[in-house]
Amino acid sequence: METQETPETGKQEQQPQEQGVAIYSKLAILLFSIFFAPLIGGILLMLNLRSVGYKKEGSIVLLFSIAYYFISSILINYIANVLKIPLTEQAMLQNPKIIVSMLIMNIIGGGILAEYFFKKYFPHDDYEHKSIWRALLITLLVLIPLSMLVRL
Repeated sequence: METQETPETGKQEQQPQEQGVAIYSKLAILLFSIFFAPLIGGILLMLNLRSVGYKKEGSIVLLFSIAYYFISSILINYIANVLKIPLTEQAMLQNPKIIVSMLIMNIIGGGILAEYFFKKYFPHDDYEHKSIWRALLITLLVLIPLSMLVRL
């Protein structure tokens, strides 16, 4: 990891490695957040940060993603209670208002990850981008069995 003096403060600031490191793109993080969950997008961004040497920042992004998951779950349950929708997975997923609410929460979470965190640590986005296929396969291999377990 390189250090560079910032002109405003004169302090040494760590810069991420840029040579030969491939990361998941901002678009990949946003789309994984929208279609799966911001927790998944947060994991991808954490992997990006760790691959360039920002281990602490990667942990912060992961903690944000976990906290956002719980907060959005509480909000979705609150909306379901207000709409008098039973708190079962089947009932909630059959209600368009709940589906739209979940999608909005995913878009907001993905937007925070992509537009705030990604831009904060990768402002120039001049890295080579990793293929999403491996991440997609792993996500599906984890989420499909989990969704089957929840239905039991």
